[in-house]
Amino acid sequence: MLPVNTRRSRQVFGVALTLSLAVTACARSAPDAAAPQVVQVQVQELQPGTFEESSDFVGALEAEQRIELRPEVDGRVARVLASSGNAVAQGQPVVQLSANQVQSEVAASQAAAQAAGFGRNAAQAQVNAAQAELARAQADVELAIVEFGRTERLVGAGALSRQELDNAQNRLNVAQAAQRQASDNVRAAQAQLQQALSTFEQAQAQVDVSQADLGFKQVVAPVAGFLGDVSLKVGDYVQAGDTLATITQNSELFLRIQVPTTRASQLRTGIPVELLSPDTGEPLATGSVSFISPEVDGEGQSILVKARFPNEAGNLRDGQFVRARLIWSTTATLLVPTVAVTRIAGQSFVFVATDQPQEDGQTLRVATQRPVQLGPIQGGSYQVIDGLEAGDEVIVTNILQLQDGRPIDPEAQASATP
Repeated sequence: MLPVNTRRSRQVFGVALTLSLAVTACARSAPDAAAPQVVQVQVQELQPGTFEESSDFVGALEAEQRIELRPEVDGRVARVLASSGNAVAQGQPVVQLSANQVQSEVAASQAAAQAAGFGRNAAQAQVNAAQAELARAQADVELAIVEFGRTERLVGAGALSRQELDNAQNRLNVAQAAQRQASDNVRAAQAQLQQALSTFEQAQAQVDVSQADLGFKQVVAPVAGFLGDVSLKVGDYVQAGDTLATITQNSELFLRIQVPTTRASQLRTGIPVELLSPDTGEPLATGSVSFISPEVDGEGQSILVKARFPNEAGNLRDGQFVRARLIWSTTATLLVPTVAVTRIAGQSFVFVATDQPQEDGQTLRVATQRPVQLGPIQGGSYQVIDGLEAGDEVIVTNILQLQDGRPIDPEAQASATP
């Protein structure tokens, strides 16, 4: 048996040896533990794009034309010939009103016009007869004048008595009186004819009015477009001027925009305008400025601008609220996604994937932190003023896990052209 001191010395030596081996093992494994882990990232290769200087406005679209369909006469609805939302052509019947009473009025006015026509014809016949009688009277007067002259010469020559001259004078007087009567008869007949013609014209005008009323019993579309809500039912009674429905022409729509006077120098017709959905921001249509008011709204210090948008597809609606973006100018530039940008003490940085040479001759993909100077935001990207070039591979994921020089493993590469 060993002495107690000897046993204790061996125990101490064993503990020291164990600690030495542990420290050696830790020292050998320390370099491996200190090696940075590779971060999985996604990168985007920057390509030249465009930056648009723009301003957003909100407003409601207005149809090119919106007509209220109104009847010209009172009546009861007999038929509804078109449904809500239907496309209607100009002149297409939409509502038919009951025409029984008007048809009776048309028949009565036509009968009155026919009777007036008979009266006109009779009056014309009387004028013709009176004119013929006047012609005969004029011939008799001319004959009486000739006979009186011959009788007067014969009496002067002593061939005939004074009595014969008196008889010739009497016959001339009678013929002249008959002529005057015939002239009076012609004037009376002509007056009756004028009255008959006036009566006929009035009767014919009444026929036209009643026929027009009959036509008004059919309410037609004055313009082509889309029919609004039609709530009429057969049997409803409508009055002249009541609004039965609306017809909207929405092949083109307009948007009223109040632009601040500070932008007055940039306003011009033809400026591109984009319509965006106020809910999703999705583009709806592209149009242009078609009108700029020559006046300034003194209260709001703004200028009224109208933008025109084609709507052949019909996906826009009259009264629809939209967000409009006026594009003042377009500049060629680089755009970097906002998700790639970090800020430290007011300075903007991005991480760019670069190749770092190694001692063994291989290259290692690492994240290189690069300061950048950025401009305004467009969509989900910043305008790049300085610090990046086309072709740079910008890291867009796992930014918080990166530091300058840290190894990375790009999962996928995509070319970014915002």
